[in-house]
Order: sequence, then structure tokens, then C-alpha cells
Amino acid sequence: MERYDFLDPEELDKLQTVLVEHMQTSGSMPLDAAHGFLSATAAHPDRISPEQARARVLGEISGEEGIEPLLQKFHEQLQRDLERDEYGPLIMQMPREDGSMLPLPYGWCEGYILGLNTAGEDLRELAAADEDAVAHLTPVYSFLMYEQEQMFDPPDEQVHRETVAKLGECATWLHRWWRQRGGSA
Repeated sequence: MERYDFLDPEELDKLQTVLVEHMQTSGSMPLDAAHGFLSATAAHPDRISPEQARARVLGEISGEEGIEPLLQKFHEQLQRDLERDEYGPLIMQMPREDGSMLPLPYGWCEGYILGLNTAGEDLRELAAADEDAVAHLTPVYSFLMYEQEQMFDPPDEQVHRETVAKLGECATWLHRWWRQRGGSA
């Protein structure tokens, strides 16, 4: 039986904290964007290796107090989740006055599209030529169409929540779709 390492909550907090603390000065990505980026690049190791993808997430903070092994563990976990159809995107949540939580998928979606573009803009063209791929990319792009004021007050909250709920299935489907094409066009 295989044994896998998973990040514990303290390690996840440390990873998020270090990434956010260095965003302005070193170009690191917040954890939700990193999750989207690494999810998009996972199917394309021939175009961007896992090491290159993690280096892009870290920006210029490589070597920071054991952060690279934490990011590697985080990356390996999301790759396993994608392969086993146990994947869920890392979506930030905003508490509201009524006690509910509003999902904020924007960082994950931006990271995913950045990862796709980093792997090769021709991948978007390949996907655009396939009706099913377009249908699975549409939810990701839809959140990037929001106006600034809509981000914390979606125009249709029920549709917002339903679309967020589809992101994991979309990412898993797209991962498989690209892998079936050899990872690349």
C-alpha cells in the first residue's frame, strides 16, 4: 500500500503566509492562485516541468525556511487528487454578516489561466476547437469577467455558487483531456 504525505493545517498555513508575505517583493503567488496554476500545468510536464512550475509559484523566494519542500508536497498532493478524481480547487471564502460564506474563486481561476498560458497559448486554441473543452473552460473564464464591484456581491449569487461548484470537475476533466492528447497539442 502506498503512503503519501499530506500537508497538515500548520504546514498549509505556513505555506500560505510565506507566499502572501512575499508577493509584492518577490512575485510569489498566493496559495489559491498557486493551486490553480499548478493544476493547469500538471497535464503539461513536457512544456513546464513540476520544478519549473513550483519555481514560478515561489517567484524569488526559493530557499525561504523550508518552503520548497512544503510546496512540493502541496503540488504532489494536488497531482494525485487530479489523477484519482478526488480533486477540488482551493477556493478562498469570505465570511458575511449573515453568517454565510461567499466563495471567492478569482485567485484560483487567475492562476489556472496563467498556468494554461505558461504551458503554451496554443493549448487555448486546441481547447477552443473542441466543444467539450470549451464547455469545461467556460466556468473558469466566467469569473474573470466580473467587474470589480461584483466580486464581493455577485450579480446572481445562486449561479455564482453553482459555477464555483463545477470548477473541480472542470479541472479534472480538462486534465484528463489534455493527458489523452499527450499533455500537449
